[in-house]
Amino acid sequence: MKILLVEPDFPFPNKSKHSADHIHKNFVPIGLLKLGAMHKAQGDKVKLVRGKKSKSEIGFVPDKILVTSLFTYWSQEVWDTISHYRELFPEAKITMGGIYATLHADTEKFSKLAKKHKVKVSKGVNCEAEKHLPDYSLVPGVEYHATHMMRGCIRRCSFCGTWKIEPNLVHKNKDEVIKELNTVGKNKVVFYDNNLLANPHITDILTAFQTLRINGKPVIFESQSGFDGRLLQAKPELAELIKKARFQNVRIAWDNSLKDKDSIKKQIDLLAKAGYTPKDISIFMIYNFDIPYEDMLKKVSWCEKWGVQITDCRNRPLHLDYDGYNPHLKNGQPEGSYHIHTKASWTDTKVRAFRSKVRKHNIEIRYAKDKGLKYDHKMEKWSAIHNTFKFFNLGRPPKMEVIEKSTAIQKRIELLNRLKNQHKQKETSPEDLKNFSKKEFDGFLKKKFND
Repeated sequence: MKILLVEPDFPFPNKSKHSADHIHKNFVPIGLLKLGAMHKAQGDKVKLVRGKKSKSEIGFVPDKILVTSLFTYWSQEVWDTISHYRELFPEAKITMGGIYATLHADTEKFSKLAKKHKVKVSKGVNCEAEKHLPDYSLVPGVEYHATHMMRGCIRRCSFCGTWKIEPNLVHKNKDEVIKELNTVGKNKVVFYDNNLLANPHITDILTAFQTLRINGKPVIFESQSGFDGRLLQAKPELAELIKKARFQNVRIAWDNSLKDKDSIKKQIDLLAKAGYTPKDISIFMIYNFDIPYEDMLKKVSWCEKWGVQITDCRNRPLHLDYDGYNPHLKNGQPEGSYHIHTKASWTDTKVRAFRSKVRKHNIEIRYAKDKGLKYDHKMEKWSAIHNTFKFFNLGRPPKMEVIEKSTAIQKRIELLNRLKNQHKQKETSPEDLKNFSKKEFDGFLKKKFND
């Protein structure tokens, strides 16, 4: 059979989908890659595409089209994509799976659209596909391995759908995890587990990671959803194991009230004692939720005292299938365009103000606090320049006072930003400029914008 795997063109903010090795958040469609491996094992022809492609771009008429869905509030992108492929291949069998499909399949609106487009639904985790490793040949160029060491979660957070999508707890043991990582053979691993520390084999697994070598090199790990700080407190020895296992971008959550501040501080102290600097630690915070804006600001103040960063997560209820929030609108959002948690007195103004507060806080923690300085606008400007430099693998830019005194550097930055925007608009990969001399660098930019 001919199988077409489809990831809709989701509106990921400020990300190049082709920079998988630099920006992995929500990028690798792990479910599709496992389905691809499963179908290849059955002798099927498989191709993965993103967005709406033409018949010539696909190269064959598929018998089955498997479409993934992500967040419930990006449902429109999913249905637009399905409508495109239903018109293109009217005889194909189309199945939708993923988060939105699982959580909304039984709603009246979903059922009507599924009937209209002749779409079947696959709920939850595909147990047969789970037996296969992701087929990275379908998305070449990804240097890291995206995986789970367990499914399900011991928590029942009202804002999270994991325990509904993955109702059963399933764990891999140390031998299973190590065998998988050796088989895949990548030196970067990102765990998509919702609660990695809840795996009953976690101590053995983290211990094994310390000596794991692939291609003769150590493996770098990350837990995308962070670590459950309550489990960390219950087993303080895990903090040192996490550090020795080379986990980067360490995050814990402060979902509940200000009353938890002493507990959060203990969790930070455990990670700091293990060897992480405070500014390398980030605190997940859900806002536009049950905790009022004024208390959320107090949380930010405590994080400033502790010297840790914040990963802010705007609450978007699971039952909603839209989100029209536009961060670029300077004068506020149209009424009703996105969810505002009015029960806790949130407003559009407060949502925007909190995002701004967190952004400035993180810039201060990254670039100023350890120097005894406070946030100022120049830091934010330099931070934006730094992001452009990272985009092209150029490392850290010169200091702001150096940039302000050099028209040549300012011109380079201007051209780099133009080139970066071009890449994002066309969704193309950025050039790696790290080994260019100044002369080669200027020549490259001149040629780019004179052609």
